[in-house]
Amino acid sequence: MAPQLTGAPGSAAAAGGAAAVKPQFHHYHHHRLPPRHHHPPSLLSKLAFWSVCSLALLLAFLLLAPSSAPAPRAAPDSPRRSLHARPDSAAAWGGAAWERKVRASARARRPGLSVLVTGAAGFVGCHAAAALRRRGDGVLGLDNFNDYYDPALKRGRAALLARSGVYVVDGDIADAELLAKLFDVAPFTHVLHLAAQAGVRHALVDPMSYVRANVAGLVALLEAARAADPQPAIVWASSSSVYGLNSHVPFSEHDRTDRPASLYAATKKAGEEIAHVYNHIYGLSLTALRFFTVYGPWGRPDMAYFFFTRDILAGRPITVYESSGGGTHQTTISRDFTYIDDIVKGCIGALDTAGRSTGSGGKKRGPAPFRTYNLGNTSPVPVTQLVDLLEKMLKVKAVRRVVKMPRNGDVPYTHANISLAQRELGYRPSTDLQTGLKKFVRWYLEYYNPELAVKQKQHGSSNGKGSRGRNGSTSSAR
Repeated sequence: MAPQLTGAPGSAAAAGGAAAVKPQFHHYHHHRLPPRHHHPPSLLSKLAFWSVCSLALLLAFLLLAPSSAPAPRAAPDSPRRSLHARPDSAAAWGGAAWERKVRASARARRPGLSVLVTGAAGFVGCHAAAALRRRGDGVLGLDNFNDYYDPALKRGRAALLARSGVYVVDGDIADAELLAKLFDVAPFTHVLHLAAQAGVRHALVDPMSYVRANVAGLVALLEAARAADPQPAIVWASSSSVYGLNSHVPFSEHDRTDRPASLYAATKKAGEEIAHVYNHIYGLSLTALRFFTVYGPWGRPDMAYFFFTRDILAGRPITVYESSGGGTHQTTISRDFTYIDDIVKGCIGALDTAGRSTGSGGKKRGPAPFRTYNLGNTSPVPVTQLVDLLEKMLKVKAVRRVVKMPRNGDVPYTHANISLAQRELGYRPSTDLQTGLKKFVRWYLEYYNPELAVKQKQHGSSNGKGSRGRNGSTSSAR
């Protein structure tokens, strides 16, 4: 949802255009005429001259200034365009037909929740929205389909949701006018806020996108929610990255989170503090979920398990990082890989147990719940073991390059303590890495390389050796 995720229209050049028609002033004090030559016609001539100049300036302004028609809605100063900023995009949101689609999608099929899922075309957002709809809840999606990774993959997820009756609005989470309209058209009981700028390493390239999406976008949503009547309860995605340089394992919600190792982590930590402010002042019910390395079908191409699969099939070398050592953990990078279905169960558990917001008319009427939970698998696995499993499932030997981990914001080890989520949300992860990876590989081959998927099904029970060095023309992302 994130899922996510937009460029503002360019500024006017009218000032420069107006300068081109600036009149050349005649300085009379350089050659004074005798008083007898000052007749009324010269005054009229000056008035006419200035009138013509004023008219020329006005025409230049009208011709060179940007159109006064409403511009496509987009987040300010963002380098990433939303769909509404594209020339081939559909008409902007709004209108009777659009409102009918919003209401129909947000309406529960049984007595249940009405949930706005932001980042609905994202990885977690798509799966969570589909699960809510399957059980009969009303679900409306919101996503701007940005190009952080292949928008076609996001379009494919949105198409899946459309077939189940979930409408995904094309729009940006920072568009305050759009958010106000959505809350006005559909009285949501809950918000599952998953829209964000994801990824640790991309912050080295485009740091401002993280501030816009993860900080300004969150504030825009909270502003819309606190002004809504009724106020919804909000469950939103924080990250295990907030634990940063914390060395106490497994990571507990009680551990310190004031030493982030990446800008992504810092924006998520800032989001947790901002959420506390809105809970304290406005009575919004807020639940932060710290996800630990989510993987599975329809996953994100920037995640290691995803691009490892792509590169192994293409015969390209993969880079496996090792920590520099000297700490208390093993030198091989390890992650608490958590399968998507388990994460979705945690999200739904948080929605179902979220207490009500207590604000009315933007004013707090009493204390409201403020909660934070880890959602992980509690079983960290070395990345080298992840590669071993992929080699076995793909029947292709990986070409590995083992290097020391650079200072790019990644941390060497993650491990979730989920006892609080178990106790209060009924959270019980049940999918081990081998089972989850097998489901991901099956989906990946069917989506990107259907011929190979058929071949592997036909020879699934054989013990033959896999091929090596396949070219990547059919397995690279579309």
